[in-house]
Amino acid sequence: MRVVSAEEIRRVLTFPALVAAMEAGHRRPRIAIRDLVMGEEKAHYFVRSAVDAGRALGSKLFTSFPDNLVAGTRGKHPLPAVQGVYVLFDGTNGRPRAVLDGTEITWWKTSADSALGARLLAPDDPHTLLVVGAGAMAPWLVRAHRFTRPSIRRVLVWNAALHRRPR
Repeated sequence: MRVVSAEEIRRVLTFPALVAAMEAGHRRPRIAIRDLVMGEEKAHYFVRSAVDAGRALGSKLFTSFPDNLVAGTRGKHPLPAVQGVYVLFDGTNGRPRAVLDGTEITWWKTSADSALGARLLAPDDPHTLLVVGAGAMAPWLVRAHRFTRPSIRRVLVWNAALHRRPR
């Protein structure tokens, strides 16, 4: 079984290759997916499992701890709010094939899927990109969209935290 680190993922993935692979994947027959969510609002544990019969089985295991973003929580340095791993099994014999850094593949997959959607649905040569939210995902979305739409010259970011009204 192979362990694939975030550094290795960053070294081998590119948005053009990933967007093309995701487009091909979306054109394949739908696969079985199940989600499990456990815990409370301040400490969720998620499992998303998928079976592509005869090819692969996999589960993304991740946590959501929003308080990790607060400096000094329990006397420690801030941590990412969402962290995870992905476990891949062989679809023909069930053998574990790999464990991947789930946090890193989430950044890549989510941003590439967004860019693919925009490529298929948006005008061919947009000049402005609006990103709603300024969290950790925002820079990934900008990178992915600029790869699929090099005509983007201006990026606007709207962040709800800056637009909340006092109660």
